[in-house]
Amino acid sequence: MRPYLAVIRDSFHAALASRVLWGAFVAIWLLLAALFPFGVREDLTTDFRGQDFDNGTRMKAMLARGLADPTQKDSGAGRIAAAMPDEVRRQLELVGNGDEVRIRYKQLTDALNGLLDDESWYDEEAWNNINRLKELRELDELADDEIDESSRRRRARLRIEAALPGVFEARASRSIFLTYAGMEFPAELAVDKLQFDRVINQYVLPFIIDWLLGFIFVFLGILVTASVIPDMLQPGSLHLLLSKPVSRTLLLLSKFLGGCAFVLLCVIQLVVGLYLVAGLRLDIWNPRLLWCIPVSVFLFSVFYSVSALAGLRWRSPILAIGVTTIFGTICLVVGVIGGLFDGFVKRPDEIRGLTVAGQHVFAATEGGGLIRYDEDENRWDEIFDSSATNSDRVLTPIALSDSAVGTAQVRGGRFNPFGSGPLDLLVLSESNEWEPEPSLRLPTATSSLFRIGDSVMSMNTGELALASVQSALEAAGEVEGDSESSETKVEEDDGGWLSKLQNMMGGATDGFTSVLPEQMAMSPPRDVQVDPEGQWIVAISRGRLLRLERPEDSSSTAWNLTADRVLDGEASRRSVIAVSGDVLLVARSEEPLLLIDSKSLEPIGESLSLSDSLVPESASAIGDQGKFALITSDGRCRLIESSDGTNEMIGTIGPREVEAVFYHRSANELYIAHHIDQLDVLNVDGLSLSRTIRPKLVSWRLVDKYGISPLRMVIPQTGELGETTAAMVSGKSAVAFNNPSGEEELIRYNIFRPVISCALFIFVMMSIGCVYFATRDF
Repeated sequence: MRPYLAVIRDSFHAALASRVLWGAFVAIWLLLAALFPFGVREDLTTDFRGQDFDNGTRMKAMLARGLADPTQKDSGAGRIAAAMPDEVRRQLELVGNGDEVRIRYKQLTDALNGLLDDESWYDEEAWNNINRLKELRELDELADDEIDESSRRRRARLRIEAALPGVFEARASRSIFLTYAGMEFPAELAVDKLQFDRVINQYVLPFIIDWLLGFIFVFLGILVTASVIPDMLQPGSLHLLLSKPVSRTLLLLSKFLGGCAFVLLCVIQLVVGLYLVAGLRLDIWNPRLLWCIPVSVFLFSVFYSVSALAGLRWRSPILAIGVTTIFGTICLVVGVIGGLFDGFVKRPDEIRGLTVAGQHVFAATEGGGLIRYDEDENRWDEIFDSSATNSDRVLTPIALSDSAVGTAQVRGGRFNPFGSGPLDLLVLSESNEWEPEPSLRLPTATSSLFRIGDSVMSMNTGELALASVQSALEAAGEVEGDSESSETKVEEDDGGWLSKLQNMMGGATDGFTSVLPEQMAMSPPRDVQVDPEGQWIVAISRGRLLRLERPEDSSSTAWNLTADRVLDGEASRRSVIAVSGDVLLVARSEEPLLLIDSKSLEPIGESLSLSDSLVPESASAIGDQGKFALITSDGRCRLIESSDGTNEMIGTIGPREVEAVFYHRSANELYIAHHIDQLDVLNVDGLSLSRTIRPKLVSWRLVDKYGISPLRMVIPQTGELGETTAAMVSGKSAVAFNNPSGEEELIRYNIFRPVISCALFIFVMMSIGCVYFATRDF
């Protein structure tokens, strides 16, 4: 081994003698010096930002009603509206008079932040009837002389949020403020600790690594090392090396490893420097960042394997650099084409939500489409087109009967949660050849539909409203009925200022009735589960679990709040829930899985640990015996069971790359959507595979399967190694972000595919090089 180690050591010495290397060292030190003045300051979340609004239209309507409606002047919203600056108050008065007025978020945030300093608008009696979070109740118990300025402003913010429910996004109680050399960045850039760690670990650090290590250092490394193999093949050098008892194969591999010395030395300095800067200045001690060292050297070795083979074949550093540049261009082109196919061909067709009506399977897609499976043709028929450029959003359909489903198409909803026009419940029936027919008008900003008993439930940013299935079918002309009364009501209410404001606030429209108790709104609901029999609703909102039950008095529309529980941890964490029998599953990001009694909301047994690298995507009950299917960000569907107070995670069901699950209660079957638009149907008794749906591919999907995908396996996807780096640094298998429609979306990382592709390529190239070197006479 000593001769080979000597070869590697000589390569290190050659790298250290390179002027390019020392120039790279200086550039790294200058970059780290420029980053070192960054710092952070943590404080309570007080000031409002434009991105804090989840439903600005609702806020505008609530404030306008507080000015225009005499019964609301002494309410919390009315007192806040009256304290607004003159210009904002004038615009709100115009809204209250029925005018279309656009109020910029900057005006609203400035006005609200002004109220944080002057609390003359607050009245204890007005806020006694308002639902307040635990944090606000605790702050309200403190006397004014017991509270510091930051806590006082925090209390004022919470009072405003409580008076305007369903308006603001959930934010953590404490925020991180970025500084540079002691100068603080604008408050609009403040984020909570969880978001800050996510931004640094999933975006900033991987971006620096990708560009500096994945592009600049690879290019510089090839320039420096391109001459290593040609120099070795010079007559004097090669004869001296081969005169020793060494293997040609191991000699070439030693030179190859030694050539990686340049990048290794640069990467160690940069990564260790970033690790220290992030820890000392940003208080993010993330040892996973050190994994970037082997990943970066691995990335360089992909290109160096091409350079080494080209240098071996032509013995020219210039040709080695040229061939490697051509190879890098090919990788870039294939990567761009593959990314385009992912974004424009495959991702729009991914199933986002499923429902089954009788024997008919419907699905909503990521591209804003609605599709129905045609069993005779073995294909998905598009009812609404699915496209990456589609600006519309389709709600996951619900079964209204065995031959009819209900959904909604939000015009412009992929970029605006409120859409760009009135929102109708659409009814599709087999008798009408699945053509969508408009039915009842849905509440503004409806984001989800549910079938609960014999009713349809609409959920938006702050309200839950019910309408009967019968009335929905009648309005669509599917069944005969007397709709004269509803038409009369529309004529009486249409144009009334109070009705218009109510619609802007997302309140119940004609045919729908709100089920929330008076003075209650959810801000905004993260997830909702309903009783198939229509007797209860369980919702999670801002880390708070709520159970509502249907009133015994049939004349009352408001349901009763029978249980209420505030969960530990940050309220802004991603949350999904599911109810199976008397068991409620609560899955939250970076929190253990909780199994809770669905009636009392008290814990059942021990919590179940879930890796911090996994983010819950969705959950579904499997029957009524305490079984659940949980989809996580690694694309697996995990089976969870709670029985007799014992909770366990049994394992995984279905294939990889699961997108959605749906439990078909009447058939006792579980539908699992995976690999874009394929389905597996499991019999719940024993979870055995009942049948599969493998629709035939058409047009560009065929090109992707038989052309682009094989090409991406042959040509190493070096660009996708950035996703591997991001996953290793962040410790997450997916990145979460809020899309333009206001929904939190997960994008899964390609972690292993680029590693396998690049490793195979290196093996093939070096094998060819070793055979060539061993069989040629130099």
